[in-house]
Amino acid sequence: MVKVHKIVNPKIEVDLDVCTKCKACTRACPLRLYYFRDDNLVMRRSTEILCMECGHCFAVCPVNAIKLRFYPEEEKKESLEDFELPPYKTLLNLIKARRSIRNFRSEPIPEDLWNKLLEAGIYSPTGHNDQLVNFTILRDPELLKKFSDEITKGFIALSKIYAERSKWREYRKSIEKNSLKIIEGTLPYFNDTLKGIERGEDFWRWNGELIIIHAPKKTVTLIQDCSVAATNIMLAAESSGLGTCSLGIATVAINEFENVAKVIQFPQNHLVGYTLTVGFPRVKYYRIPPRRSAKVKWL
Repeated sequence: MVKVHKIVNPKIEVDLDVCTKCKACTRACPLRLYYFRDDNLVMRRSTEILCMECGHCFAVCPVNAIKLRFYPEEEKKESLEDFELPPYKTLLNLIKARRSIRNFRSEPIPEDLWNKLLEAGIYSPTGHNDQLVNFTILRDPELLKKFSDEITKGFIALSKIYAERSKWREYRKSIEKNSLKIIEGTLPYFNDTLKGIERGEDFWRWNGELIIIHAPKKTVTLIQDCSVAATNIMLAAESSGLGTCSLGIATVAINEFENVAKVIQFPQNHLVGYTLTVGFPRVKYYRIPPRRSAKVKWL
């Protein structure tokens, strides 16, 4: 019988000469694509199709016998042994210290800080490890101003429709349900918002730079994936001296207003799951506001 030295498919490569048969991969693989037959490691025939390249097998192998073929070799060298994980109290302090900032300094965010936020974003989990989340970053001052101006124009046009009940009843049929809630929560107070905008306030992004988190519409867990990425980015920003604020209205505007989507050259087959404004806070907070007790049902 000829000895097999490697298992190779388009996604995974296993060096059987290095493998110690510890069976860690068989326990870690979420799809149970690894198994042993006659004391030999085997991969299911369906692996090429089913494997989602999550990297659990690569990460759990103690002797580095498993390779992910899609990724360059230099991207596979990080080891958890080199990581200094924060204790719970440190992590909790970071979570508690984060606040939604609506007052930023005019100082631009350096590119190296943006890259740190992106690194935090790409390491967020995604459904089925699809990794379909995209990031659009708006930094150019003229483009940022145009973005805000176009949202204002969009809401001015909507407010005229909103003023006529019959037109609004017809129009609201074309808007996604969650977007409609945000729009109908904004329009009754839009005249006050407009007065603030005329005084120089930027209600839509609070004068910060933007990171728009989006994915192809076909993405099954689009909202969840974008939201988790946004959470990672918010915490990374807090630890880097930056502030953030979630922009639900801006998210809706990109998804619903064609004039806004054009400003950022937004792909037609994508949907925004989350938008954040980012910048250096102009304000300093001295206390942590209390929270209500957790609403928990223990079973």
